[in-house]
Amino acid sequence: LSPIHPSVHSRFPRSPFRPYQQRRDYLRCLSSTSDIMEKGKEFAEDLRDGVSKPSLKIDVSELSKEIFNSADFGKRGELFVVGQFALLFLVITPIVNLEPLARLLGFGAINLALAIIWAGLGSLGKSLTPLPQPREIAELTTDGMFKYMRHPLYTGLILGSFGLAVLTSSMSRGVFALAVTVLLYYKALFEEEQLVAKFGRQYLQYQEKVKRFGLF
Repeated sequence: LSPIHPSVHSRFPRSPFRPYQQRRDYLRCLSSTSDIMEKGKEFAEDLRDGVSKPSLKIDVSELSKEIFNSADFGKRGELFVVGQFALLFLVITPIVNLEPLARLLGFGAINLALAIIWAGLGSLGKSLTPLPQPREIAELTTDGMFKYMRHPLYTGLILGSFGLAVLTSSMSRGVFALAVTVLLYYKALFEEEQLVAKFGRQYLQYQEKVKRFGLF
């Protein structure tokens, strides 16, 4: 959904080098994918070798003396170790029920998401479109929710999706909320390309001042 209002604006001409840029980006993506696969293969081999090796031989008595050395006790980050084991214990054996707090957070996130979406729709007015391509009769909107985030409607959808997942304690909803986030992120990237092509420097300056989804 494009942050735009009805108005007549001439389009900026598309760069004649755009096809070459797209080809370069595509080749770069292939190279990156190849690097990731190579790193993954190397990681799998190192993991296999590490698992197949004999267990570490540790002198327990010597290690205990070092840990409980009273001279340095309290100066070596012992609190981090205590916190680490305490939190891991709570992960394995959740003696504290946080579901009421989770429901409260989820309910709050959903209501905040609906408010952001409603305010964003009010700023768009007649310019509202589900397509990432802005309408011909449009001008850039930077007020209202667009003053705090470049894509308030997408932000609301992401926040609401995770809020519902938390409210219902649904792992599957959480996975799909993550998928929604990824999809809307790439949709926002495509949309911003169209907005830069239409509004040029004006939108580039807006990008520098306002984050895409408010916090990032």
